[in-house]
Amino acid sequence: MLTVAVVIPVFNGEKTIGRAIDSVLSQRFGGELDITVVNDGSTDGTAAVLARYQGRIRLLHQPNRGAARARNAAAALSSAEYLAFLDADDAFMPDKLARTLPRLADDSQAALLYHDAIAVDRSGRQIAPSCVPPDQAHPPSLNEMLNRLWPIITSTVIMRRRVFEECGGFSEEFVFGYEDPDLWIRVRELGHFIYLPQPLTYYTLIEDRVERMEKYLTSQTVFFRRLRQRYGDAAEGVIRRTVRSYTNWLGYQGLIAMQSGNAALARSYFVRILRRHPTHFKSVLRYIRTFMPAPLVRALSGRTAGMTSDQSS
Repeated sequence: MLTVAVVIPVFNGEKTIGRAIDSVLSQRFGGELDITVVNDGSTDGTAAVLARYQGRIRLLHQPNRGAARARNAAAALSSAEYLAFLDADDAFMPDKLARTLPRLADDSQAALLYHDAIAVDRSGRQIAPSCVPPDQAHPPSLNEMLNRLWPIITSTVIMRRRVFEECGGFSEEFVFGYEDPDLWIRVRELGHFIYLPQPLTYYTLIEDRVERMEKYLTSQTVFFRRLRQRYGDAAEGVIRRTVRSYTNWLGYQGLIAMQSGNAALARSYFVRILRRHPTHFKSVLRYIRTFMPAPLVRALSGRTAGMTSDQSS
């Protein structure tokens, strides 16, 4: 019989944690299921919601220490052969475990399995039917993962416990973000991945991406340092692409704000770029343009609406 532990960290997730837990409890799965929820120092009504599931889940309360430590603590409480991860604002589809665990169990050399997901907003409305670009819709080699961030969403991952333990779990250096790609890259050293194109998880996209991305910056620095220490020059590809992606996204949002006449908002985006890259020439020019009259700015930015974020810098 297959045994799987589902690990769910939650911090101030009173509005979504019930849906996440229910999605696991409703799994059509013939094996043994173990659910551990870690309340990571929530200050809202999360604890009251979790109390309703007493007897059906294992519950761990701890001070707010971040997702990496919460997942590690939950994994340590179970002896299940497989680990599945679920974030508190995501949800499994009913047949997720039934369609994934047998595939991983049948391939003893595979270290990890992941799949596609449907992107939704906080109300559950679908935003996109897929989270994996066509050119990345395959299991990556280690070289590919060191060249660009791979779209492996934590809530789509199932892996062998022995592999998790051999890698040392999630690095607890990370407080907010990047603990997951850091682990997936290390896991890839120990075996190949299985990718299923079916969307078997609902993945919640965060609306306020600027605030979220700003919080990620400290962890991004840790991620880059760990990559360079472990892989040297071989990791420069993923580092450059990650920095460029963040810069391009901020630049594009700034251009959109300028086009709409919101100079103050546009300026805030360009300032974020210049804090990290003071000599980023295009951002310097765009920052200066935010002090120009709005009609002139719109004339200079007329082609913005047809641009993609990759074209913005």
